[in-house]
Amino acid sequence: MLNVIFVSDDKDADIGTNCALSHNHLTNEVDLQGNNVVLLNGDLCTSAEVEKTIGTFNGGKFILAAFSHGCEDALTSTADGSGYVHGGNSYYFGSSLVYTNCCYSGIKLKDSLIAEGCLGYVGYNDEVRLPRNPDDDVLFIACENSGLIHFLTTGDPLTASVEAMKTKYREQARSFLDQKMNVAAAFLLRNLNCLTFHESGTLTRDTLEN
Repeated sequence: MLNVIFVSDDKDADIGTNCALSHNHLTNEVDLQGNNVVLLNGDLCTSAEVEKTIGTFNGGKFILAAFSHGCEDALTSTADGSGYVHGGNSYYFGSSLVYTNCCYSGIKLKDSLIAEGCLGYVGYNDEVRLPRNPDDDVLFIACENSGLIHFLTTGDPLTASVEAMKTKYREQARSFLDQKMNVAAAFLLRNLNCLTFHESGTLTRDTLEN
């Protein structure tokens, strides 16, 4: 059984709708029935709730998938501007995979998590651009979520899943260019260029089963 925490800051005035779409897209693409899945959204997007939820796993391995704002050393939310994941609580994330579409967290938070034994991290070391046209949101989200979807639906390790993610980004950018949607393609490729990840050993879905 997998332990999975989704954090979706759906109350954020700027990106709340995108956060909700991201969570819904992923859960529509991956069947997680029979697993221990917890959604923290709205006022529950806090370090206290994240830490409390991890405590219920009794030391078991888990996945945290985060859809919110971020900064260099934290994943932040409307309910917890100082960060619901940060250097001070990174020790909670030993034996976990942290997967996020949050901006900037690959700069410092990634290293804090790795230092505490985090098994895998996927995120970004710069601003993650949203499309100018909201109709393209789901296409950007499909790229952002594709690594975790691949990881959870195949037996492939995290490195191969991230490579599949990069391919998804490039294919969607090519589709935009074919439709003369040059700005959308440029934004998407910029996001790809700031993608960063870490895998400790060979990390697969089976590795994270409890």
